Amino acid sequence: MKTPFSNLKNKTGKHKDWYTPDFTQILCSLINPNNKYFDSKLFIKKFKIKHTQLELKDRIKLIAALLNDSLPGSYSEKLKILEATLGEPLLAEEGMFTYGFYLYPVSQFIELYGTDDLTASFDYIEQLTMRFTGEWAIRSLANFDEKLTLKKMKEWSKHENFHIRRLSSEGLRAKLPWGTSIKWINKNPEKSLPIYNKLRNDKVLYVRRSVANSMGDMIKLNEELVLDTFQNWLNKKQTKENLWVIKHAIRTPVKKKSPIFIKLKNEIEFLSNKQSKQ
Repeated sequence: MKTPFSNLKNKTGKHKDWYTPDFTQILCSLINPNNKYFDSKLFIKKFKIKHTQLELKDRIKLIAALLNDSLPGSYSEKLKILEATLGEPLLAEEGMFTYGFYLYPVSQFIELYGTDDLTASFDYIEQLTMRFTGEWAIRSLANFDEKLTLKKMKEWSKHENFHIRRLSSEGLRAKLPWGTSIKWINKNPEKSLPIYNKLRNDKVLYVRRSVANSMGDMIKLNEELVLDTFQNWLNKKQTKENLWVIKHAIRTPVKKKSPIFIKLKNEIEFLSNKQSKQ
């Protein structure tokens, strides 16, 4: 899969070193042909002056801030211009940091300014996550409007595209790496359970892995809630997908030799072996 950024070189291999003046030059050529909206040379110069002192997240924030300062119009009008960065959707699970990395600044742009127009942000995130990921961008919206975000995530959990189904799980993870904390999830993690109940038997491993990681995060917030939920799942129809999710979710407390989780692991292994013999 080829993108306008495919020829960029990264000599260090560090994520931050994908975001260089060369990167901003290509970005500007996509969204600002012939200096249609702003002075591209000035944009690149402002980034070049500061970027060497910055680590990954701050480089991304700098690009997002420059986009906000440079692009004309309202937030939703700026997003419309940024549609020029969207390439073809990823057809496989892999590709976020090989083909889609160039969209991280756009994700950050939504994370920083997305509450200015929630509808436009949700619509863009839906497109974004099929090419990169919307799991970080969604979190500022979640903190701003819990009810609307939860409604959207429940809708996405039924989506035909597995990237979008995964987002409905990954976006609400309590301990998402690099992600802003969602206050109401930390306080009431059970609010996300309808999504995990829906996706625990998803046929796509990429989605189920997110569910397992999310439930693993939930263990750190409310162990009893998760154990009750897993027992609920086991009392219903048992599938190899569901058993895999539970086993994957409890791997950390099992490593810590928690007796109750070791017992659950043994039960899952017994049920899995029983299934394989049928």
